[in-house]
Amino acid sequence: MSLVIESGQTWALVTGATGGLGQEFCKLLAARGYSLIITGRDSAKLARLCQTVPKVRLAFAGDLTDERSIRNLVARLKKLNIVPEVLVNNAGFGHYGMTLATESEESLSMIDLNVRVLTELTLEFARQMQQAQKGYILNVASIASFMPCPKLNVYAATKAYVLSFSEALHDELESSGVTVTALCPGPVKTGFWARAGVTEMESFNFAVMDSRKVAEYGLKALFAKRAVATCGFTNKMLTAAAQIAPRFLTRMVSRAMLDQLNRPPKKEDKKSDQSA
Repeated sequence: MSLVIESGQTWALVTGATGGLGQEFCKLLAARGYSLIITGRDSAKLARLCQTVPKVRLAFAGDLTDERSIRNLVARLKKLNIVPEVLVNNAGFGHYGMTLATESEESLSMIDLNVRVLTELTLEFARQMQQAQKGYILNVASIASFMPCPKLNVYAATKAYVLSFSEALHDELESSGVTVTALCPGPVKTGFWARAGVTEMESFNFAVMDSRKVAEYGLKALFAKRAVATCGFTNKMLTAAAQIAPRFLTRMVSRAMLDQLNRPPKKEDKKSDQSA
């Protein structure tokens, strides 16, 4: 795609842009007037997003866990003299299931993307933003950040890192003109759950949020310079309780909730669905 750099252009970089939440971030940032740099593994999906959101100026297809991808991204932006004003670290994935039944390679890849890549991009662009004395970084965490999650073990641990890292960096950069926000949504209507291996999540329907609303909430919190943004009343109550309840109780409740995933609907529910 041709690149046009206009004077006074402000830039936003969104990773994992082709996912449901990533696409919403792109649309909302474009509506705010930002020119977009997007990344994703699927080049076809990136091409479609470029057509859907005309404010996309640069698209990078590749796996960010490959060091060359990040180096190429950073080098390309430096060559074009582009310093993003906004960075949205949305790329990440989870896996549902007993930890020891999960391939170690899957868990290590999760740590690589959710932790190392997010950290590398945050530090790289935070330094550039600090020199420019202005910048906004949104790191997508999860309500799983606040509690141990049996069957989402490694994922929850990576998101606990994201929350702690983002909060501390928010404090360190407080007087620099750069702000860091950790967005902590609960279940969101995206492809995340299918990728995680969850085929049934009917028991979570009451808590599942629309990706558009979550993205709107996250960006509102980011530009308000909040350190942590927990999206949804139920999620706020759950995370508040997790921080004051005994750890053994938190584990029990978390396990009980997650055990409900992949359980097929009850027979009477199936009948009512068929007759509707």
